[in-house]
Order: sequence, then structure tokens, then C-alpha cells
Amino acid sequence: MKENEGFVDYPEQQMILYVEKDDGKYGPMQTGSYLSANYMDDYLFKRRNLEIELREQLVKCDSSPVKYYMVLEDLSLSELAARAGIRKSKVRKHLDPKKFGDATVEELGRYAAVFNIPLANLLQIVLIKDNHSFESSLILENKAVKISVDQTVTRNPYVVLTKIEERT
Repeated sequence: MKENEGFVDYPEQQMILYVEKDDGKYGPMQTGSYLSANYMDDYLFKRRNLEIELREQLVKCDSSPVKYYMVLEDLSLSELAARAGIRKSKVRKHLDPKKFGDATVEELGRYAAVFNIPLANLLQIVLIKDNHSFESSLILENKAVKISVDQTVTRNPYVVLTKIEERT
């Protein structure tokens, strides 16, 4: 790749490419990430829609918290079972919202560790108000200093919907 072909104007994510310089020699060149510059918005849009769809399934008790996080983390059943140290058949059972209640606290703790979240967050959805709409805390980083928290019970007996908004 020639030096003029390698440049991407994307200061948010920089990288080093080794390119052919004008004098015919190869050397390093700092440039922006082509993938981030051209596809990051589309990825974030699709991930946001996936999270909203999974959240709706979870609140309606059509899915379990284990399935919610497993899909968001893009883990297969085998990967989740191996990382959590729980038999595959048991993990499959915990994906069903009707059987999720059979999970022990120890098993829930293992799932939470795999998903890198506190155990309490496995059993609640946190929404943060931003520009007059509520967004999942998985999508939006909360930078509010003064906040109010509202928790709502859902049809799923294991999940609480938590809304956090900035007070003015």
C-alpha cells in the first residue's frame, strides 16, 4: 500500500501502518482506523437496537437474564458454560425464563463474573435518561452528578427495571 492510500482521517482511533513511501522504501505511518471511520456508527446503531430488542424480551419474560447477557456478549452456549464452569445442559436450562429461577446464587455469581457485572445487575436493567429518552446503561455512560433513581417491577419476577435520570 502506498502512503497516500493509507491515510484515513479519524483521530478518535489511531493506528500505525507500514506503507511504501514516495522514495520506494517501507516505513511506519500513523493514520486513523478505516473500520472505525466507516463502520463504527453502523455497528453502534445495530448493537443499540439489539440491546433494546433483548431488553423487551427480558421484561416480557420471554427471555432470561443469562440469555440477555450471553447474546450481548456474543457468547455461544459452549463458551458460556466453559467460562462459568457450569454444565452445558444446566446453562441451556437457565436460558429459559421459566427455569431461570432454579439457578443457585453461586451459579448466578459465576454468570455475573463471566459477564463482568455485579450480581445485582444480572437481575435488573438500568436505564439512564439522556435528552428526554431512557437509554440502557450498557449503551450510555452516565456522567450525571445529580441523579434520581426509579425502579419498576416487571412481569418477569427476577428482573427490576431501574431508571436513572439527571436532576436539574
